[in-house]
Amino acid sequence: MVTEKLINEIALEAGISKADAGHVLQVMIDTIIKSIAHGEKVELSGFGNFFAKPLTAYAQENTNTNNTNINVLAFQQSTALKASINLNS
Repeated sequence: MVTEKLINEIALEAGISKADAGHVLQVMIDTIIKSIAHGEKVELSGFGNFFAKPLTAYAQENTNTNNTNINVLAFQQSTALKASINLNS
């Protein structure tokens, strides 16, 4: 699903304009990014957790950088999400 379709779905389900839905989505994304950048874990009930974790030493050896403090985005799906995506399998 692309951003525009997600905005359309939010607007339709919430009964708001597409402009308002786009603004809500952007605020949500910005807030998640800021939180993770400050070392916080973002927990979305029924969906999962976003967090930053250190890049492993092995992976750092395979990058073209000398920076040893590299973090990567990690996502841990919730049990409910895992169950729902496996219903049709």
